[in-house]
Amino acid sequence: MPVYLAAGFLRLPWRWFLGITAATSLGWTVLVLQLAAPLGTRVAGALAGFEPAGWVALLGLGLTLGWLRVPRWDGRPTLRVRLAAVWGRWRHWEFWPPWLFYAPVAFYGVCLALKHRGLTVPTLANPGIFSGGLIGESKMATLRELMATSPEFTADAELLPDGTVEERLAALRQVCRRRGIRYPFVFKPDVGQRGAGVKLVRNEDQVLAYLRQTRAPLLVQRYAPGPGEAGVFYYRFPGQPHGRIFAITEKVFPVLLGDGHSTIAELVWQDPRARCLADTYLRRFRARQDEVLSAGEPLKLVEAGNHAQGCIFRDGMHLGSPALAARLDAISRQLRGFYIGRYDVRYRSADELRSGAHFQIIELNGAASETTSIYDRRQSLRGAYRTLFRQWRLVFAIGAANRARGCVPTPLGTLWKRWREYAACVTTYPRQIDRPMEGPCVP
Repeated sequence: MPVYLAAGFLRLPWRWFLGITAATSLGWTVLVLQLAAPLGTRVAGALAGFEPAGWVALLGLGLTLGWLRVPRWDGRPTLRVRLAAVWGRWRHWEFWPPWLFYAPVAFYGVCLALKHRGLTVPTLANPGIFSGGLIGESKMATLRELMATSPEFTADAELLPDGTVEERLAALRQVCRRRGIRYPFVFKPDVGQRGAGVKLVRNEDQVLAYLRQTRAPLLVQRYAPGPGEAGVFYYRFPGQPHGRIFAITEKVFPVLLGDGHSTIAELVWQDPRARCLADTYLRRFRARQDEVLSAGEPLKLVEAGNHAQGCIFRDGMHLGSPALAARLDAISRQLRGFYIGRYDVRYRSADELRSGAHFQIIELNGAASETTSIYDRRQSLRGAYRTLFRQWRLVFAIGAANRARGCVPTPLGTLWKRWREYAACVTTYPRQIDRPMEGPCVP
């Protein structure tokens, strides 16, 4: 068990794991056999008066303390730091794996399905979006409607046609010319969840690297610089004249400050929160891990406002106002068959967002969208579940109301098919790229 745990903590490649395990097992076996004959009886007699469990515990404690004090020979963090990162991930539930965190939510969803007599009721929450936004909906379809009805509040985007890398690159250049898009801009898969595949690209080399990794339907979107970003969860019951803001998430982009002698990798491992997501951050800055930042030099760890990519989420209800609620209500009522979901918006200042006059919608998610303010560290686990349970009560209630109006749900077979297609496709989505390079989209 110590070998398996250490291999997991240290991210040991499987070939190294097999080789080390085989070599040490062989050596240990030979050593035990060689020592057992001359010393076995003598050692057994000496230990006869001691409890074996006590000796095992003492030995395990000694080895653990020894391992925690031994630095890595290659300059990587000590095992103590890695264990602290692992403990931090399990201590703070915001880092728990989805299958663990969402188990109670799934159970509550089954209870709601029984109450409303249908597992597919949530697909009716937004009749104008495929499956209500539960799975497999097109981001471009929603953005296209937003650009048609509220162009001044929407970051424009366009879907790239299918084809070879060269054909898609040529199509991208045409889109950039036609819409006046310049670097940096955003690539995102047309079908995606939890920020999978959302990348800020800054030069043609990064574009080519992205296009070579996936042939999934892809859209290019003008980058809304912000610098602020928020997720605003909105809902309205069918037949009601006005909707409401359910929750607001303030998205904070973590920044590390250089000290003049520590590398980027060392700064990440030294930060109590950043080391909980060290693999994510260091993968993003793979080419710069050994770079030393000058004293006070900032390094923005995240560009996309996604929790899975390392963005910090906080309760942002202080950003709300009657003016913002009225603006989002007006935008929502222009969308065909939209009643509940989360707007992801970028804004220049909190006052401008509250005024409801200046912000850019970069995405609209439907029934499956999260009330992401639950990831605020100041939020208790009980409070997070209370919020999610209320959110899903709204989803089911709105879906049931639309069913009573004659809307037809998406069949379970169709949902399962779309889920399998998405699960197969998401493995090809590229990961985050770093280092900015400004310049025109077309030379």
